[in-house]
Amino acid sequence: MATILEKKLKSGTKYKAIIRIDGFSTRCKTFDTKTKAKIWAGKEEADMREGRYKEIRTKEGGTVRSVAELIDYFEAHEAPKRYSDTSKHTFMYNWWREKIGQVSISDLTTPMLSHYRDVLTAEAPSKPYKDHTTKGNSTVNKYLFALSAVLTYAQKELHIIDENPMRNVIKKKKPKGRTRFLTEDEVQTLLSACQEHSERLYIFILISLSTGARYSEILNLKVENVDFKNNAFYFIDTKNGEDRGVPAYENVMDKLKEYMDVNNIESGLIFLNDKRTKLAFLRGAFEDIVEKKGIKDFRFHDCRHTAASYLAMDGASLLDIAEILGHKTLNMVKRYAHLTKKHTSAVINRMGSNILNI
Repeated sequence: MATILEKKLKSGTKYKAIIRIDGFSTRCKTFDTKTKAKIWAGKEEADMREGRYKEIRTKEGGTVRSVAELIDYFEAHEAPKRYSDTSKHTFMYNWWREKIGQVSISDLTTPMLSHYRDVLTAEAPSKPYKDHTTKGNSTVNKYLFALSAVLTYAQKELHIIDENPMRNVIKKKKPKGRTRFLTEDEVQTLLSACQEHSERLYIFILISLSTGARYSEILNLKVENVDFKNNAFYFIDTKNGEDRGVPAYENVMDKLKEYMDVNNIESGLIFLNDKRTKLAFLRGAFEDIVEKKGIKDFRFHDCRHTAASYLAMDGASLLDIAEILGHKTLNMVKRYAHLTKKHTSAVINRMGSNILNI
């Protein structure tokens, strides 16, 4: 039988339920009313006696019982092994802690998680977007996948749940990938405006449009990662967790070398601010130029689409594009398939003329 202790506090009377059963760690929880304390204690005791209570003991002697405790344990022991930057998931873990952190792991159900998927869908985005006032489907799915990884770990490695309840939650339909790319005239307009702003921004955009590299990959580029002899950039610890080498256009390399010589950049990060104290913030200047020049519906990430689109139109295969952009599969580059039709048509015609006697 649980012990219920009454505590007189400045904030009011609280009731602490304490459960001590042989073979289990002591369980405690405080409530506003004695009734709530008794209900909780009764359910916990029943779970323990009937074999539904599941927990793991940590090396420090604590236990993992609630969703919040499971997320804490995963972040401390498993996340550092899986992710190069664990901070990218922290805000998602915090959201789940706030919503269902006190729920017992064994009480999680698919309907409960489906409900919170809908809660996520109705929430405003973390920063304002022109296109929508609620979280996008891709963002919602990231939250679901983040918790799903934790629950799969609990199932397959910790053995504290028999099945991952997130597995049967229907994910949001993934939006069709953007394929907005600049026309040749827009490319020249953008480059001219960037050069007028600063040589640093101009070089940055040249690299982006010629390699399809991500904003963060270029911003963190170091002198040591540029091979002027073989005309190649090496992007380290990229989004998919791998390093990537990308051939560079010779003229872009010449411009970069000239920029580095003028600014006495001999080692370390290339794109620092004027004082060389921290990374330059170039996205803001880029967005201002795009708006002032009337380049409609164009974001920095679309420089990546521009590079991929022109690669496709100039005869690159989807495999070539995937390798240059750093995609592990072809799924992400299938959006450019229609641009390769002229190239593949020529390939088929050459093959047919060689082997078919028609």
